[in-house]
Amino acid sequence: MTVDNKGEPNRIPRSLARAVALPRSSGLALDWGALDWRGWLERNLAHEIEQRRLFPWLAVCFGFGIILFFQAEQPSLWAPLGAVTVLTAAAVWLRHNLLALSACVGLAAVFAGFSAGVIRTRSVAAPVLTRTVIAPISGFIDAVEDREEGKRILLRVSSLQGVTEAERPLLVRVSIRNGDRLSAGQFIAGTARLLPPPQPAWPGGYDFARDAYYRGIGAVGSLTGAVRQLESPTSLDWSLWLAARVDEARNTLTQRIAASIGGAAGGVGAALVTGKRGLIGEPANDVLRAAGIYHIVA
Repeated sequence: MTVDNKGEPNRIPRSLARAVALPRSSGLALDWGALDWRGWLERNLAHEIEQRRLFPWLAVCFGFGIILFFQAEQPSLWAPLGAVTVLTAAAVWLRHNLLALSACVGLAAVFAGFSAGVIRTRSVAAPVLTRTVIAPISGFIDAVEDREEGKRILLRVSSLQGVTEAERPLLVRVSIRNGDRLSAGQFIAGTARLLPPPQPAWPGGYDFARDAYYRGIGAVGSLTGAVRQLESPTSLDWSLWLAARVDEARNTLTQRIAASIGGAAGGVGAALVTGKRGLIGEPANDVLRAAGIYHIVA
């Protein structure tokens, strides 16, 4: 009921009040009972099999399992391996049911990806430096990368003064201004300034520390002062000898490609073929990052 200008009450029709007060249907009601989700899924699975596209979904499921692994804080190994075994047996048992077979195989691939993440992480576990260290260091050169100014080397550490063997990184990546005479396989000594591998610069950014961990690199930094080449205290093992030969071949090919093409394009072309990015100038790096395609050479 409302009041008009003369103060007399006006009555709103009951039908109008009911239409305003009661909720009105949008006409888009969804009948969930009419959805045949099982039939829809089976039809799509049959279509994928007909087009021979079902098998590539295993890679998607496997990758999803790896993503789940990175979300876990302290993942175990027995649980995902047990799930893979059970689901594989179930897939064999239910092989005549297309929907059940596909579900079991897909879930088995998910748990297999999770298991692969656990196995890989445990296989590369190595000490990581937790503080800044400036101390004498010695070790074998595992790889050498040319840069516009100096070189960057991957050093397999034999000794690091002031750091216990349990805390000593197995590999460190260090830069040096004058390293023309250095090559993979040499045993060198000098003074190093080492830092823990850097964390992402922003949330969701490139995680160098994680990448370094899976490469066995426990510290980064530089060699200061004179670097001495010494007689090897032990003979080269087969893995270091092979790494040295492969690195020499990569460096030779990098220099040949860069010299043949010339300029910034030569550095980029060499990086695309050999993975050695040291000859790419900083201006070219900035352009690649701004264009969002730096991952191609990284």
